[in-house]
Amino acid sequence: MRRIYAGSITSYSQFGHLKVPKGIKNICPVCKEKVEFVLKSTYQSSKHGLMTESSCPSCKHSVPFVIITRDNETQPDVYIYDPQSSTDPTSQIQHIPKIPEELVRAYKSAVSVYLSKENTATAVLAKRVIENVLKNFLGDKSKGMTLDQQFEILPDHINLVNPVTSLSPLLKPEGGLHRMLELETDMDDEMTELIMDLLEDLIQYLFVLPGKIEMTREQIEKKLN
Repeated sequence: MRRIYAGSITSYSQFGHLKVPKGIKNICPVCKEKVEFVLKSTYQSSKHGLMTESSCPSCKHSVPFVIITRDNETQPDVYIYDPQSSTDPTSQIQHIPKIPEELVRAYKSAVSVYLSKENTATAVLAKRVIENVLKNFLGDKSKGMTLDQQFEILPDHINLVNPVTSLSPLLKPEGGLHRMLELETDMDDEMTELIMDLLEDLIQYLFVLPGKIEMTREQIEKKLN
């Protein structure tokens, strides 16, 4: 699911006491064209929201939309069904540039056997995934080294700061993005969504992922002890 921000909603209609989207300008998850969806008014209603669909004007595929409602709120949250934006790593890693195919295959195999409740096979494939991750950054330097030794030298072979520092040129005072954030120029719908994606990525990278790794490490240590 991918969230639709207010800047992408071109028109509204009324559904009971709710103000719901009628027209949405967004990227089609099927053909990747930026189009304007016209949502059907035949909603499937549940306790927590509504579900409807719209045909893409470009590729003609039907695309589901979910509208989440909350008590005492007249403006609901809106989402478009986009499998490629899923937070499931098996969906995400296939679209990351330069990720080794061998690593993708190993991870998908590990997920598959895990879901089959094959604990022994999961252990074997989990080790293969870890080895592939380390090999991608260490190359031949990993030969003959144990996994703990490889993790110890990993920070010397990967620049974890670069994804953040690479944003610096975008925010120079004379740059277009800086002027948009200072309200000197307007942002269009597509740029607004890209900015929201960037905010989510920064929070994930700087807070969520380090925190999750630390909590998982602590849980593993506790289990082992």
